[in-house]
Amino acid sequence: MKSSEERIAELEQRVAHLESLVKGFETGFETERPRPIQDSIQNTMHNPVQKPIQKPAIPGNLAAAVKTPKEEKRQPIIQKNEPKDKEALVGKYIIGALATVLIFVAAISFIGLVWNRMTPEIKLSIIALSGTALSALGFWLIRTKKNPITSIILGTGAGLLFIAILSANLAFHLIGNNMSILLAGIWAVLFMMSSRYTNLFFTTIIAYIGSYITLMLGLVLMQGDGELLLLFVFVSSISGVMIYTALRKGKVELVAGLTLSMVSYASILLRCYADGFFGSGYLLNGYALQIALIFMIYVLMNLLYKVINNTKAVPVYLIVSAVTTLLTILFIAYLNSTYLDLRTITCYMLFFAIYLIQFILNQVYYKRMERALTRYYTVILVFTSLFINLELYKVPTGIILIGLLLIASEKIWKGESRLYLIGAISLLDSVFLVSNYSNSLIPSVYGLMQLGVMGYVLWKCMDSRQYARINGLKIIGMIVVLANSFSIPSNLINSMNLSGISAYTDSVTGYFIAVIATIVLLRYGYFKNWKNEQFRFFGKNDGLEEDKGMQVLSYAVSTVLYLYGLLEMGAADRVYLQLMAALAVIAIALVQSKLLLSGSGRNSLLTGIWIVFKYLVLTWTVLWSFFDLNITSASYSIIGLMVAIGSISAGFKLRNRSIRLYGLVLTIIMVAKFIVVDLNGENSITRVLALIAGGGMCFLISLIYNKLSENYS
Repeated sequence: MKSSEERIAELEQRVAHLESLVKGFETGFETERPRPIQDSIQNTMHNPVQKPIQKPAIPGNLAAAVKTPKEEKRQPIIQKNEPKDKEALVGKYIIGALATVLIFVAAISFIGLVWNRMTPEIKLSIIALSGTALSALGFWLIRTKKNPITSIILGTGAGLLFIAILSANLAFHLIGNNMSILLAGIWAVLFMMSSRYTNLFFTTIIAYIGSYITLMLGLVLMQGDGELLLLFVFVSSISGVMIYTALRKGKVELVAGLTLSMVSYASILLRCYADGFFGSGYLLNGYALQIALIFMIYVLMNLLYKVINNTKAVPVYLIVSAVTTLLTILFIAYLNSTYLDLRTITCYMLFFAIYLIQFILNQVYYKRMERALTRYYTVILVFTSLFINLELYKVPTGIILIGLLLIASEKIWKGESRLYLIGAISLLDSVFLVSNYSNSLIPSVYGLMQLGVMGYVLWKCMDSRQYARINGLKIIGMIVVLANSFSIPSNLINSMNLSGISAYTDSVTGYFIAVIATIVLLRYGYFKNWKNEQFRFFGKNDGLEEDKGMQVLSYAVSTVLYLYGLLEMGAADRVYLQLMAALAVIAIALVQSKLLLSGSGRNSLLTGIWIVFKYLVLTWTVLWSFFDLNITSASYSIIGLMVAIGSISAGFKLRNRSIRLYGLVLTIIMVAKFIVVDLNGENSITRVLALIAGGGMCFLISLIYNKLSENYS
């Protein structure tokens, strides 16, 4: 038996072990699996001297975060520091800046009390010395402790020095214009270079603002080429130092430096244009410096492109491109009207050459941002080529050349394929071409280019398996084919200057070619499903399934051609033109009928009605066009009965009930026309012959039903 002391010791060990387990679970961490209580007791019995019980180990970086409930109660409650941060912001920076402003205003007020008693030299010395002292103090403070207050002190000193330079010229007349510009340039360069030591681009911006104010003053006081040269050197120096300083900072500072430099050069150019455009005197005798200015703008723009090429910049750089384009237009216009007196076509060619070079630079050097730039410069080149062709050939066409340029850039520089953009250019150019006439053969050459480019686009789309775009491009291609079917023959006929031909020759010829082209496209599977792996671009593709969207397009195109052919056949004033139109209409009607009867809607009532109706209208249009018959003529009724007989026969053969029913209805209508209309409009002999013919046809219809209905059943 254990003594009472041993029992008490054993119980104390158990209680101590349980307390250690409870504390371990409260902290949420366990360093090792707890041992059974019996094992612990046995160890205690064999080893009466035990080490103090420790808390479970916690990783170092989490020890501070994990606390027991007692420790949490002892921790002070920490308030959010957002209000304190805002209060510190106002107290340290805003109030500090206001204090600086108040001191500056107080100093100016004090100077104002004794200002009129001072000589110009003393006034200038006070301003200059104050600016020098504040600049030195701000520079020293920024080197030791950088904050907004020290930046304001440095900026105030820089502003006073700049005011001293301007006032020495404008207020005190102690120095001339050129000297003030030179001193302002030195001032700007020194403050820009100081940013290397202050590590603040803020000083560079201050220096640029002062230099730009000096530039505007110099532009107002400019009297000729000498002052323009000085301003060009001034801006080049400031821009060079600013860009050099920005190179040591970062991309944001470099973009700002390039943009501000472009603003300075653009301001000089606009001042040059103001001389001639707004009626003031022509101060400048040469244009070499203006060419240098526009050249520097393009250099800076390309440097800007280079800097942001590898970044995810929002395409605001297109604004810079648009401003540069506007400056280029003004530059060429000013150069032409003031100095060179060039022809209009020469100005267009010069502008086109500039942007062709820029287009090539974009393809070669700016791959990341090339997509947006290519679209922008493509639009510029399209409009320019449009104006060039309008000036040369009196027709707004020829933009297909830009489509060829895009294809060439894709092949040479391995750029992104722009199939929709090229297709849109082909479509737009074909619409321009079909709506205008020219005696030159160049529009026909452009038309052939459009067809070739559109064929390449469709082939490329299939070769690269861009199936999502294929139907849209096929629609564009169909429009291009139809437009050129009319425009190319029309242009060829107009260029021949043939006398005595009909005015409808070009339209009927174009219609005939359009029908042939449509039939060829249908034959080679243009309207079928190109997504099928068995499709061959240069094959008949007879076994491919239909594409529902393209099938609707084929119905629409054939219907439009059918209706247009009826109009041409009725309007043509030559028999051979009427015959050409009639043959084309019959061909497109037959082809469409085959499409409808082989499609999913072959048994639809509307399908049968439309098929028979269009042949009835076709035959009546042929009668009216070739023989100029009145509607009361029995010939229309006889032709109607012939169409009815053909419809009923075709309905039995094709097993299409709707066509047969329409034939029966048409028979009844034609018999009614015989009795109600034709008997009042024909003489006795014609009436008799017509009735005999009508009766014979009705008898034939009856025979057909008696014979074919048995076979059909």
